[in-house]
Amino acid sequence: MLVVRAGKGMLKQLEADRMAGRHGATRIAVIPDAGHDVHLDDPAAVYGEMVAFLAEATAAESEAAAESEAAAKEAGAGA
Repeated sequence: MLVVRAGKGMLKQLEADRMAGRHGATRIAVIPDAGHDVHLDDPAAVYGEMVAFLAEATAAESEAAAESEAAAKEAGAGA
């Protein structure tokens, strides 16, 4: 899960931490100079955080798939 928080917005760090605590792997991104409309105040920064988050998620998913495939091959070799 990705939580994007504006540095000058209404969502405070404590609230973002609580949101993150309800889910497993959560990334909190803070856009320092943005206000409540973070996506309008600094769309490039929000986009960058989203791209980085999706790249990390994709890499983790690919790694998990590779590990699963390797485990399946090992199980098949032992049969």
